[in-house]
Amino acid sequence: MLNKRNILILVGLIIIAGIGSYIVSDMLVPEKNPPHRYSGIIMGNEADKILNRVCFNCHSNETSWPWYTSLPMINLLISSDVGEARDYLNFSNWDSIPEDKRVLYLNMVFDKIERNEMPPMIYKLGHPEAKMTQEDLKILKDTASSLGISFNPK
Repeated sequence: MLNKRNILILVGLIIIAGIGSYIVSDMLVPEKNPPHRYSGIIMGNEADKILNRVCFNCHSNETSWPWYTSLPMINLLISSDVGEARDYLNFSNWDSIPEDKRVLYLNMVFDKIERNEMPPMIYKLGHPEAKMTQEDLKILKDTASSLGISFNPK
């Protein structure tokens, strides 16, 4: 039965839950975009442009945070995804990765692209610019080959 008292209790609980989730998500969200940036070359001019367009929004300290990321629960979910992506590989920290390990990271990136795991489908739905085209794949493959990195996209 929804009488006036129950409706007021329900509204109160929703307000308390909203405020609580805002406080909790604000406490759990890491720094949005740490100041460190990498301005060197990762693979080469054209390949770097593709990596920037397709990967950097999650895998760098240069994430674009649209207005809806300030909504409490969405903020928590997206910040968690970006934090996980940065933990896996953060191109902003490319200069701190030893030279011999960079090839391993690029091979991991290419493997994820090859298996169509990156960028994730849910991300591509909201960010059509992040879609990897056949031309993008060819540029990455050619650049990787010139650097001695194996990359065989489907």
